[in-house]
Amino acid sequence: MARARKRAVPVRKPAARAPAPAGAARVAALETSLATLKRQLAAMQRRVTGLEDIEAIKRLQRIYGYYLDKALYSKTLGLFSRRCSIEISGRGIYRGREGVNTVLTKIMGKEFPEGLLEGQLYNHFQLQGVVTLGGDGKSAKGRWRAFIQVAKLGKLAHWAEGPYEMEYVKLAGRWYIDKLTWFPTYYTPFEEGWAKTGLPKMGPSTEFPPDAPPSFEYGTYPSVFIPPFHYPDPDTDD
Repeated sequence: MARARKRAVPVRKPAARAPAPAGAARVAALETSLATLKRQLAAMQRRVTGLEDIEAIKRLQRIYGYYLDKALYSKTLGLFSRRCSIEISGRGIYRGREGVNTVLTKIMGKEFPEGLLEGQLYNHFQLQGVVTLGGDGKSAKGRWRAFIQVAKLGKLAHWAEGPYEMEYVKLAGRWYIDKLTWFPTYYTPFEEGWAKTGLPKMGPSTEFPPDAPPSFEYGTYPSVFIPPFHYPDPDTDD
């Protein structure tokens, strides 16, 4: 008797996964590229804003110098924030615009009144600016050097020089001076120069006392004092 043949059972292969439509892959790639471009654009916008802020601060500092050159104290006052402070030549700290006005018009203005008079020279060059922006986009610090010529025709002529350490604040889209400290390196008569004579810094006024004592005790040339730098050392980040 013939043996019955076994029926072969077909082996089912797993169903092949349908390939993703070419259009979907293209859309995913475009979305990735778009996200990358958005990040790059945001980074560029932050960089441009930072560069614009630095230029605005440099302009502010230079305007301050030009106003001071002609003793335009009323114009200079508008460059400061309302919460500001000012400290010049170890005179101590004066706070607010009222304090700035006291320094400019009552102390410095005692010798060089608003607008200057004929025969007076009061130049304040603003040099070697280094501006460092804060991470919040609303604050910054700066270091500048003032080279100064002071004269009254037929009476006196002095040189002076020294660095500023500045703080700035951005309010309603505009930069203001928030803190100004100037450290004199030297004072010297024009006729004798720094080779022969180094005069002392001014010190606090007894007639118009400051709101707080000087931040540092230091001497002018021939003494040596290095005001602290607001920025880290580029080589060590210290």
